[in-house]
Amino acid sequence: MVHTLGRLLANPNLGLKLRTGRADVAVHWAHVSDLVDPTPYLDRGSLLLTTGLSLGRTSRRWPEYVDRLARAGVPGVGFGVGLRHAQIPEPLISAAVQRGLSVVEVPKPTPFSSVVRMVADGLMAEERAEQSASMERYRGLVRAALIPPPHRSIVTRLAGLLDAWVLLLSREGNLLAGAPDHARRYAERVRLEVSRTRSWHAAAFDHGDARVILLSVGQGSRPAGVLAIGRTLPLGVHERGVVDVAVDLLSLGVAQAAELLDSERRERTTVLSMLLSDRVAAATDAADALGIPLPEPPVRIAVLTTDAARRDDLLELLENTGGLQIVSALVACESRGRVAVVLPAVEGETGVMHTIISRMRGSAGVISEPVDLGGLAKVWPKIVALADTLPSSATGRLLSTKDVADVGLLSYVSKAEADGWAFATLAPLESEDARRIDLLTTVRTYLAHNGNTEAASAALEIHRRTLAYRLNRAETLLGRRFSDPALRAELWMAFTARDR
Repeated sequence: MVHTLGRLLANPNLGLKLRTGRADVAVHWAHVSDLVDPTPYLDRGSLLLTTGLSLGRTSRRWPEYVDRLARAGVPGVGFGVGLRHAQIPEPLISAAVQRGLSVVEVPKPTPFSSVVRMVADGLMAEERAEQSASMERYRGLVRAALIPPPHRSIVTRLAGLLDAWVLLLSREGNLLAGAPDHARRYAERVRLEVSRTRSWHAAAFDHGDARVILLSVGQGSRPAGVLAIGRTLPLGVHERGVVDVAVDLLSLGVAQAAELLDSERRERTTVLSMLLSDRVAAATDAADALGIPLPEPPVRIAVLTTDAARRDDLLELLENTGGLQIVSALVACESRGRVAVVLPAVEGETGVMHTIISRMRGSAGVISEPVDLGGLAKVWPKIVALADTLPSSATGRLLSTKDVADVGLLSYVSKAEADGWAFATLAPLESEDARRIDLLTTVRTYLAHNGNTEAASAALEIHRRTLAYRLNRAETLLGRRFSDPALRAELWMAFTARDR
């Protein structure tokens, strides 16, 4: 709570009256002075109490006097009437209006000491209230440290107490905890800043509207992790105390948290490996023993791909997505480093996966049709083969096997490669002799009508014998017969590539 001029005005024992300005300005102290220039003795935020003994009722020095006070950060003036001045001089009020200072009339019966005491008592009460609130925050952090996993509970509680986003990263840069949910989007920027900063034991940087503070977690020259706190407003004195307590609590367990995360990932990889090798009973027993929940069948399995440098980011995002946690999705890296997710075949879950892939730049994925747990070993090789050969056009998408087929074969070939192959394949039909009888159009029309000569000759508006002559000529130039289905398929793909 901030002590304001309005709280002084609301005290009937003081009898103060606001003559100009605002009542909601903050007052950090009150100082008595009748000097012409009291500013050397004033702190910013101090209410100046004066009787105006040094200046006359119509003195031209009032504007200069008010200007000095404004530059010194004085929020207002308490003017005592009845001694030197029967009322507040108008030049003072006019100058205060121009500079945005508040002016309060202090009646003669009210000693300045009463105003100062009121400010001091209010500030002391605020300090006691803030200390009490801080102690409750400290106790809240200690209680959070008792809720497993403690590092996540502490980070969540700290974010709520500070109304800020908070990230906890291991020394290696792995995300150990983040709150609220949107905080994870800042992890990459924090990693970048940590790598740039030689000493991040107490560093800071600006990110958008937020000021981000980096604090080391752990003891010694090589801390176990880094705590990042981002918010628009600077931290107050008591809030910094809350942060210090959080850092001390996190220092006790952040190294263990990083080790726990690695252990959990290895355990999930083990369970996934059992499922993919068709050892469902063993996988179920291992999951029960390790406390790893498995999704209810029928299930789908998805393979996600991304740049090698961003694989850990993708894994962390999947591990910390609430929608996947609720349905007990199994998130793990299989033996060759691919990121896999086994999730229940329920409505909405593929939407969660789509959202994750769209958020992770350069990612793509393939997801299977619903199967029981025993069917994962059969669909896995097919899904992996598709995921390992996804074309660039699939980036940002989660594809089913049908979607992959719809993408088309040419999507797996670069345009330059497809154009070169199409040119070489169709070149015999584009020689000078071939162009004279338009063999290119003839062959394309023939293929478009599935080899039906009557339909093709009608479409070309030529006699069937003329069509037969042209096709025979084309076969001679190509060195192959149209009865060969491979030739027909290759020619049609070449025409399609040219159209693309």
